[in-house]
Amino acid sequence: MCFLTIRAFVVNGARAAEQLTAARGAGIVRKAINNHLFLGASTMPSFADTFARNQGALSDAEQRLLQEKRVAVIGCGGLGGYVVEELVRIGVGRLHLFDPDVFSPSNCNRQLNALQSTQGRNKAEAAADRAADIHPFSAVVAYPQDFRAADQAALQVDAMVDCLDDVQARRDLANLCNRRGVPLVHGAVSGWYGQVGVQLPGFDLIKRLYPQRAAAGPAPSVLSFTVAVIASLQVAEAIKLLLGQSSSLHNSWMHIDLKDGDFLRAE
Repeated sequence: MCFLTIRAFVVNGARAAEQLTAARGAGIVRKAINNHLFLGASTMPSFADTFARNQGALSDAEQRLLQEKRVAVIGCGGLGGYVVEELVRIGVGRLHLFDPDVFSPSNCNRQLNALQSTQGRNKAEAAADRAADIHPFSAVVAYPQDFRAADQAALQVDAMVDCLDDVQARRDLANLCNRRGVPLVHGAVSGWYGQVGVQLPGFDLIKRLYPQRAAAGPAPSVLSFTVAVIASLQVAEAIKLLLGQSSSLHNSWMHIDLKDGDFLRAE
C-alpha cells in the first residue's frame, strides 16, 4: 500500500499528510525511487536533469528551496488545473489539492484535465494523477473535499492559491489564510478578462475586491486562453512568495484585458 502511494505521489483522504510523513520517515520514498517504481521506468530521472531548463532564471539554491515548500491549491478546475501543472513543473516539493467537484462536459472548453477519459472523476484526484506522471520530485496530495472541511495537517502550507469560482468561498479562504498567517494568491476569470492579486497575512485584499456576497447568476463565459494566462500569473506570484521576493501585487491586484492587450495594476 505504501509503495503504491509513494509511486504515484497521490494520497486521498484526511490521513494523507500523516501517511506521507511516515513514509518519508521510514525511508520508503527513497527506496521506491531506487527500485525504479516511478511509472515503471527502467531508470530514475535525476533532479538536475529534470529542472535543468529552470537554471539561469532560478539559481540552484532557489530550486532547492522550492523543493522544501508546500502549497495548497484551492479548486482544481480551470485555473487550478494549470496552476498545479506549473507548480509541479517548476519543482515545488509538495502540493495539497482541494476540490469536491467532478468533471462534466462543459469543463472541456477550458480545463486542462477535463478529458473524455476523466468525465465524472474528481478534479483534485485527476490533477494529482497527471502530476505524478510529470516527475517524481513533487509529492501531490488530493483532497476531494471542500477546503473548509479540511483538517489542520492538510492546511500546513507556505502559501495558498485561490482558484475558486464562488465569492463567499473566496472570502472564507481569505479569512482562513489570515487566521493561519498564510499568504494567498488570488485569481479570477470572465471571458477575455481576469484579475490576479496577492493578499499577505493580516491584510484584506479579498474583502476589498469582493465587498459583498454576489447574487447567484448564470455561469459566466470562460475562455481557455484567459484561464491559462491568469493561472500562469498566479504561479509567478506564488513562486515569488516562496522565494521571499517582493512583488508590486503584494496587497494589490492587476486587471488583465486580453481583448485589448491591457495589463492594468491597481494603484
